Amino acid sequence: MKSRWQGQAYAPQAGHHRAVDEWFLHRHPPGPADQVIDAGSGSGEFTARVAGMVPDGSVIGVEPDSSMLAAARKYAHDNVEFRQGRLQDLDHVCAAASADLVVSRAVFHWIPLTDYPRCYEAILRVLKPGGWLHAESGGAGNVARVAELLDDIAAQHGLRPAAVTFPHAGIALELLEQAGFRVPDGGVLTVSQRRVFDSDQLIGFLHTQASLAYVAGARPEGAAAFLADVDRRMDELRRHDGSYDQTFVRLDVLCQRPD
Repeated sequence: MKSRWQGQAYAPQAGHHRAVDEWFLHRHPPGPADQVIDAGSGSGEFTARVAGMVPDGSVIGVEPDSSMLAAARKYAHDNVEFRQGRLQDLDHVCAAASADLVVSRAVFHWIPLTDYPRCYEAILRVLKPGGWLHAESGGAGNVARVAELLDDIAAQHGLRPAAVTFPHAGIALELLEQAGFRVPDGGVLTVSQRRVFDSDQLIGFLHTQASLAYVAGARPEGAAAFLADVDRRMDELRRHDGSYDQTFVRLDVLCQRPD
C-alpha cells in the first residue's frame, strides 16, 4: 500500500510544530541521562532536538511510515536511532521497562479512539516504574475552521469526512487511568494556540498534513481535484484580522507509570 505521507515534502512544512517545541518541552524537560522514546517521530527534527538534551542518555524514534523514516535517518547519531513501528505496537519495538520518558507529538489524532487503550498499554509497558508519558495531539475543536472547509469540499467530491480523532480531555483522562497510569492534577488539559502561517505555509500544511485525512483512499485524479478546490477556496480560512493564522487546540497529556 502506498504511504499517505511524503517525508521529504512534510519536513519543510512542519514549522508550525517546531514553533511550539519550547512550549512542549517546558512542561516536562528530559533529564540529561534519560532514556527517551519518541513515539511517532515523523521526519526526526524533534527527536534530534531531544537527543541534544540527553547527552548522557539516548533517544529511540519510532515511526511507522517508511518515507518519514527515510527523512529522519539523517539525524541518527551516537545517542539517536530510529525504528519502524506503530504506536500501537510500541512494546514490540522497544524493550519493556526501558524508558524514563515517552514523548509523542501530533500523533494520537491520527489513531482511532478505539486503539487508544492499546496505545496506552504499550507505552505503560515500555516505561520504567516511575517513568513519564508526555504527549500532545489535536484535542476537541482543533483547526475547526480548516475541518469545516475541508469537510465541505470533501462532500462535494464524494470523499468521506476526515478520519481523525480530536477527543475531549476527560475522555483521555479516563482511558489513561483505566490503563494504569497515575495522572496528577492538571495532567490532562487542552491548550488553544494561534499558529502563524502565511499563504504559502498554509498551502503546505493543507497539502502535506490536513488533506491526508481525506485523500488517503482516493484515486490520484480525485485527490488532485480535491486539492485544487482547497487551493481555490483557501482565502475562506483567513482570520478576522486578514491573516492566514490558524487556531489549534492541543490535548496535552502528562502522566506517570506508578512505581
